[in-house]
This record gives sequence, structure tokens and C-alpha cells, in this order.
Amino acid sequence: MSETTFAAYLIGPSIAIAGVVVVFFFGGVEGASAGAALILGGLLIVCTGMLVRGLSCLRRGGDHD
Repeated sequence: MSETTFAAYLIGPSIAIAGVVVVFFFGGVEGASAGAALILGGLLIVCTGMLVRGLSCLRRGGDHD
């Protein structure tokens, strides 16, 4: 696993969890919108890490079905 993928898997879920905390802590429209942005941002970081890992595996010629 590359450093980029490891960082994405480490940081992405933390940001998503922070988004859930913001939704429940602040409440209202402001809390919901900020929490949703954090949740989606965390998921986007994780998906980007998966994409980087997949592309690096393809580039090396491994993990083919």
C-alpha cells in the first residue's frame, strides 16, 4: 500500500466521523450542511485513495482478473 493510499484511508474516515459529530452537535440547517460537506469530503478522500491504489496496481501489472 502506498503512502498516499494509507493517508487517504487514515484521514478520510476521520473527516467523515467529524461530519457526523458536527451534525449532532450543532444541529439545524447550518450543522446539517457543514456535517454533510464533511461526510462527503471524507468519502471523496477515501474513494480517491482507492482509485490511486487501483491505478498503481494496474500500472505495475498486478491484480488483474
